Amino acid sequence: MAVIARLSRIEVLRSAELVAGYRAVRGELDVDGAMALLAGGGATITVPRVVGEYLEFVPWEMEGVTIEGPFGIPEPVDGRPRPLMSHDVVLTPLVAFDGNGHRLGQGGGFYDRALSVRTGEKPVVIGVAHSFQEVESVPVESWDVPLDAVVTEEAITEFRPGCLESTAR
Repeated sequence: MAVIARLSRIEVLRSAELVAGYRAVRGELDVDGAMALLAGGGATITVPRVVGEYLEFVPWEMEGVTIEGPFGIPEPVDGRPRPLMSHDVVLTPLVAFDGNGHRLGQGGGFYDRALSVRTGEKPVVIGVAHSFQEVESVPVESWDVPLDAVVTEEAITEFRPGCLESTAR
């Protein structure tokens, strides 16, 4: 898959120690292969688990035990949540994105709430999408957190120049 190949070439991902991924549903691009490659390279991978109105990010293993969460997304049963701010990179699904790095999610605001505690440049937030999901403009609210970059089957686009460069382990 072209997106997995592109993700595998991103320096900040290759050097990351802690990466938040996601489990794909409803047409989202599947990043399980990328998460497995990153884990094989020594990174700890987490995926979101819904707790009320919030996401907590818990360790993920390809063969780990999961249950169907509130939105039909497989969530790990066990695992101690890791603070999102301790992650090097967050891979996030989306419904649409624009040329300014604004994203439209599934509508629950879960990722915006999770990322709202971000201060500074870490974690790097990378959207993963099909190229046809790029639109001219996405509605923006005051609480929306923009992407640092987006990866599609056609391109890697940085919205925050230099954000995909390596952060040595």
